[in-house]
Amino acid sequence: MKKGLFYTLIQKLAKELALCLGSLLFFTFYFGITISNLGPSMTFGLFLLPITIALIHVFSFFLIPEYLFKQRYLWFGIYTLYTIIISIFLITLSSFYGFIFINSLETFNSDFLLTKNLYLIIIGVYMLVLLTSLFSAYRESYKMHLRNQDLQFALLNGELQLKQEELSYLKMQIHPHFLFNTLNTIYGSAIAKKQETPELILKLSNLLDYILYQTKKSLVPLQDEIEHLQDYLALEKLRHGSSLKIHTSLPENRKDIKIAPMLFLPLLENSFKHGKTNLGNAFVDLRIEVKGDLISFSLKNSKAEKAANSNIQSSGIGLQNIKKRLILLYPNTHSFQIEDEEEFFLVKLEIQTKTA
Repeated sequence: MKKGLFYTLIQKLAKELALCLGSLLFFTFYFGITISNLGPSMTFGLFLLPITIALIHVFSFFLIPEYLFKQRYLWFGIYTLYTIIISIFLITLSSFYGFIFINSLETFNSDFLLTKNLYLIIIGVYMLVLLTSLFSAYRESYKMHLRNQDLQFALLNGELQLKQEELSYLKMQIHPHFLFNTLNTIYGSAIAKKQETPELILKLSNLLDYILYQTKKSLVPLQDEIEHLQDYLALEKLRHGSSLKIHTSLPENRKDIKIAPMLFLPLLENSFKHGKTNLGNAFVDLRIEVKGDLISFSLKNSKAEKAANSNIQSSGIGLQNIKKRLILLYPNTHSFQIEDEEEFFLVKLEIQTKTA
């Protein structure tokens, strides 16, 4: 800790020495531009150096950062006026003693005194103060810009983390719900000792692989989502047999467009949960169309008698989670509608995405 403090102190001293040396060189050439002997101008610059360094510190480290950058313009103007009045008096006093000292030395040419007046001296001092203050203001502004960028990045990173945590939580809610219904299907098939039971288990295995691994990705190819919709439909078809009519219209080989995983599957599962699937006229009609970067999802299913007086939008957690995920993943680039008709439910979902 002491070592770090020592290095910090050395750096500050080096900056102050560099500032003093630069100011002295400026005065030497500014006042000695018309004479060959630079000794008097350097000596005169030494008299002006204290007030000049003080002015630089007042403007660069106090007035500009504390008042100008904080938009306290009235106080900045008042304190600047006070500083100018006091500094003019001190510059005059320093110049007076500087002239007396140079005049007392016989080694210096008196021509130096005859070519300088107070007006030019004040301009020279404030020219140096202005240049230094502008550089300091630019440096401070750049630091503020970097701090704002870091703050914006931290806020954005925090929002993304919150969004990711919420999405993960929503997925965790969806998966047990889906698995519970599917395992019930396999259990019923096993009790009945149906030959389709091994195939049901294989389809479920594919779906589990998709849920456990693919849904960890932020985006998956649309074709992967469609294939697992087909696996789920196969599970339900084996479960219900000829009592359920399934119609599909799905695009093929659409790996060029990507979508967030597990958006369509809960909707399809919900259609079987609330649909009429125990009679011969039960149906599920699934259609997905891709036009450019627009994905249109349409799902229509027959309505169970017990659901005639119920509201599908308020039942279960699946639809609520889908709505939340859509808001998080596709803000202002999706439309989601549910039509509750007398004999069927109709779900329409449109997502504006980008092709890969």
